Amino acid sequence: MESTAATCAICQSPLQADEESVACAGCNAPYHAGCWQENGGCAVYGCSEVPPTEARQALEIPVSYWGQENKPCPVCAAQILAAAVRCRHCGTTFASARPQNSEEFRHQAELEVRRPALRRATIWLFVLCITSCTAPVAAPLWANWYRHHREELQGLPSLHVALCKIGLAIGLTQTALIIILTAAFVVFHR
Repeated sequence: MESTAATCAICQSPLQADEESVACAGCNAPYHAGCWQENGGCAVYGCSEVPPTEARQALEIPVSYWGQENKPCPVCAAQILAAAVRCRHCGTTFASARPQNSEEFRHQAELEVRRPALRRATIWLFVLCITSCTAPVAAPLWANWYRHHREELQGLPSLHVALCKIGLAIGLTQTALIIILTAAFVVFHR
């Protein structure tokens, strides 16, 4: 025997005779009372009782890169969504959704591994540069080290970059003062 029970347009389940139901005033579509309340109105496209749609926020709209919806994973080369920050195939996570080639990703991963050591080095060199007895040795070493690691330091928090610049300035100033005072001492004690 074929069932003649009406079907709720929201949950697609048959309406039982003992269940509370609602009929849409606009199109007469049957609904469970709970489904109607949950949806806030009718679910039939074009009906006048359909609830108003909410505008999507800018962050809800998935981003794409240069109009592309997909990008290759830099590790396994599988196609993933352009907005993805994790590859669903190999499990690799990315720092941003911006597409990267494998060389750029490898360089970024190596930089992430070296960052804790860079943080420690900035603190140690800062302490050595502000200490008067070690400043003449630490300042030139610090200047050379800073010149070689400038790009890597830009990825660190601004506190570490500031420590680099302040420590270098203090160390060079102390070194210059020590040289001037030593020269003055030699000249006046001849």
